[in-house]
Amino acid sequence: MAGDFDVEQEARLIPPSYVVKGMFFNRLVELVGTGWDTVKTTLVDPPRAARYVAFRDYPQSDYMRLSGAAARKRHFNVSMREGIRRLARDDFDVFSSSTFGRVILAVVGDARAALHRVPYVYSKLAMGDYDIRVDDLDPRTVRIEFAPLYGRWEYTVGQFEGIVHHFGYQPTTRVEELPELRLRFDIEHV
Repeated sequence: MAGDFDVEQEARLIPPSYVVKGMFFNRLVELVGTGWDTVKTTLVDPPRAARYVAFRDYPQSDYMRLSGAAARKRHFNVSMREGIRRLARDDFDVFSSSTFGRVILAVVGDARAALHRVPYVYSKLAMGDYDIRVDDLDPRTVRIEFAPLYGRWEYTVGQFEGIVHHFGYQPTTRVEELPELRLRFDIEHV
């Protein structure tokens, strides 16, 4: 994915009620490394001693800022859009290594079933005032629609890729931007 975007501008658009569990932040702090002191000054709610509490809620706007810094550091040779997508693929590893993730995965047998659980998982780990709908388009394609979706859709694509890769499939995702911050993702897994 070519192109860049202004991370701070994107972060400012995210409502304060949108939060993410701390478990997803710690790997980003590690990736930022020595740049943490600089990033920390941009955050609304930075943790003490650079350690986030796993099940505490933190602003999604801070997650956007920290993700941008981590993507610049880890994927410095690609555009920000591509870097943020690649970075997001690892979210599923963080999720699957948590107790909550292991419980969910115990009842999920494949990529299709895991994609169908996205609304439930978001309601527990990335809360906000949105509606997520999931439908099957065919046996290998799942449609997920967010209304509204704040932050970058490239990040969400990376998350879906992480899910599909976990189950040994290759994803192809088509994104359609709809009015009123609605986004539609058709995720094919083959």
